[in-house]
Amino acid sequence: MLHDLRSPAQSLTLLADLMADPETEVESILRESCSHLGRSLDLLSRVLHPSAPAELGPISVREPLQFISHLHNAGRTRARLEVAIDPSVQAAAGIQRHLEHALLNLVLHATDALQSQEGGIIRMPARNEGDRVAIVVADNGPGMAPDALAGDGLLVASEVLRLSGGTLAYAPGSEPGARFVISLPQWRWAAAQREP
Repeated sequence: MLHDLRSPAQSLTLLADLMADPETEVESILRESCSHLGRSLDLLSRVLHPSAPAELGPISVREPLQFISHLHNAGRTRARLEVAIDPSVQAAAGIQRHLEHALLNLVLHATDALQSQEGGIIRMPARNEGDRVAIVVADNGPGMAPDALAGDGLLVASEVLRLSGGTLAYAPGSEPGARFVISLPQWRWAAAQREP
């Protein structure tokens, strides 16, 4: 996190030198650095000052996926992150910060697995599956050993999803790499179940 904050801050201190060169696109560099710094500060704020305990409610999966995508793209990693959200995907029942926390853990896990790999890709599609919303986090890395499934980050991701009424499953596919599936109930279904 400190590295993420230091990098754009250092970029901003170099602007005086860049402005002396008329060939440099100072405005685009400034905008990118400020955007990166803003996203890093947003994450730091969420970690240091979590909001009050929230109740289960409707959440758009689009916002957490885009937030994690922005954070990933602001970091220094060679792995490419691809987000694909089905336009018909329904609102899920859950707690948004719990979903963000779980997604961040899974993406960091995938990024670590792809650290030394050229052409690393992390895919995060989201779609409806019956009365649930499924979000997949898959990479094209070396895959996972069974004993690695008990890692701290994965246990935390599983627990925060459970608190939201969701599940996390390791579901390797036919292609190489690790593949996790987050499943949350659709809000309209969950709300109907809660009605007297």
